[in-house]
Amino acid sequence: MSNDTRLTVGYVAGVHGIHGLVRVQLHDPDSVAVRPGAQLLLVDESGSFDTHRVESVEPVPGKRGLFRVRLAGVDDRNQAETLVRRTVEVERDALPPLHDDEFYLADAVGLAVRRVRADGSHEDLGRVVGLSSNGAQDLFEVQWHDAGGQAHSWLLPVLPQFVRDVDDERVLVEVPLGFLPEALEEPEP
Repeated sequence: MSNDTRLTVGYVAGVHGIHGLVRVQLHDPDSVAVRPGAQLLLVDESGSFDTHRVESVEPVPGKRGLFRVRLAGVDDRNQAETLVRRTVEVERDALPPLHDDEFYLADAVGLAVRRVRADGSHEDLGRVVGLSSNGAQDLFEVQWHDAGGQAHSWLLPVLPQFVRDVDDERVLVEVPLGFLPEALEEPEP
């Protein structure tokens, strides 16, 4: 997950060839965070990281958001393989500034998803656990637990008519009847 000074933009999905290229899957396929000259922090599961400068980036044909990336100092397949499954982070100050009504998708991961009810109260609909895209729009993967504790998930399009507000604690949504899993729908009055 991202911290205050860094933003997680993707992960190293694999290697490409024998000359040290890695395949990077971006959470936002249209992101420009991974570009020639950018400094990437490749973070392992313990939280340790190495910083690498991007030398070149090429999209993988037919795989939206997947890129072949050459990193300075990574010259062979063995070096590249040590980077697989690391998260890719960038320093926030290297990214374009946000407008008041904008947020980075990665910042929503881990946040509670709440719906405003007709009486003005908020209802918990789960927690954002991942990001994806259907090619036309970005999607939050929202996980919720039923009364028995079993985890389920549903997809929330990240569109203004559904996502009303995002802050440091929650994603506030307004979704039409029939949009949610049946167990989360409001009962008829």
